[in-house]
Amino acid sequence: MLEIREVQPDDIKAVSTFIQRTMEEVYPFPLTDASKRDLVEIETLFLTPSNTAMIAAFSDQEVVGTIAIRPYDGRITALDSRYDDENTCEIIKCYVKPDRRQQGIGSLLFQQALTFCRQSHYSIMYLHTHRFLPGGLTFWKKKGFALVLAEEGELETVHLEKRV
Repeated sequence: MLEIREVQPDDIKAVSTFIQRTMEEVYPFPLTDASKRDLVEIETLFLTPSNTAMIAAFSDQEVVGTIAIRPYDGRITALDSRYDDENTCEIIKCYVKPDRRQQGIGSLLFQQALTFCRQSHYSIMYLHTHRFLPGGLTFWKKKGFALVLAEEGELETVHLEKRV
């Protein structure tokens, strides 16, 4: 049975382990300090503030997917002054266990994230992905995200947004 719900303090270790393992598998470079901080400080960054959330998919107590929402912090210099920080959230840490992909788990996670964003009165959802991530760009386009900027280079970062 699949359960999609907001992460609770008791879930943090399993969720953090799942995200770290997944990121290490799909990224061709070491985790950044910011990513490590996100994993170590899940409770402070995603569970405590009312305008943030970490949502996970559980199957028989095992974490099989995650997605997180936080206010956009304006840190992407290529997007300077594009977003009003108060009304824009950033979607991050959206991962599904490889053997569970293409089963609708990502869509269920996104639907709950979208509901959270509406309830939190965000007007724009921002995210970035990389062309080398398996299925990422295709998934987000199917969810109605529009291309804002595609950066060239090793990371092939693609910036996307969607009105809530």
